[in-house]
Amino acid sequence: MNKAIRRAFRGVTFFVSSAIMVLGVNVAQAKNMEKQNLLQLMSHSDSILIGTVARKTEGFHKGLPYTEITLDVGQSLKGNHGSSYTFRQFGLIKPRSMGDGRVNMMVTPAGWPTYVQGEQVMLFLHKPASETGFQTTAGLTQGKFSIRGNRIANDINNDSLFAGVQINGKLSKTQRDLVNQAGGSYAVNDFLALVKTAVEENWIETGVMTNEK
Repeated sequence: MNKAIRRAFRGVTFFVSSAIMVLGVNVAQAKNMEKQNLLQLMSHSDSILIGTVARKTEGFHKGLPYTEITLDVGQSLKGNHGSSYTFRQFGLIKPRSMGDGRVNMMVTPAGWPTYVQGEQVMLFLHKPASETGFQTTAGLTQGKFSIRGNRIANDINNDSLFAGVQINGKLSKTQRDLVNQAGGSYAVNDFLALVKTAVEENWIETGVMTNEK
């Protein structure tokens, strides 16, 4: 590899790393994200939305590539949102020709959520980044739950979602069974109802939902 190519490669690597750092998620976190339990996902979320992916496009903002996702909102469990919500996540949908012989390879990083038009999802979304406005899910793919029929699961099949979580309150039998389930998909209505109750009754803020000591 000659010097010119090495310099170009280092420049691209630095740019991508810097861009991800701007979003508040560094490269090591993106590649080696630790498992997040429900308390962590909720604590790190500015919005919790349930809906259908209506469309996705891509573009650039101040030189940074993004994928723009528009969600037809069915329920908004956290945050005040209307019937539609649009956000931009770092990275293009696919490599893109720049029209001058160059190809921009800065696609959505590995380990980050991707979206398909028409899929039903529940999203635990971070607050938009202050400098770019870009936004992604808490825990990356762990904060995107896919709804298929009457079941719901994230990218790691809900593994450890209630690990280390203690709920200091009276739960219904259905809620207890859900909390005690080690992993695997959940009944969608039961899971949504539990998260909705936790948000509306401020379980985290009042100490009802805590980390086990």
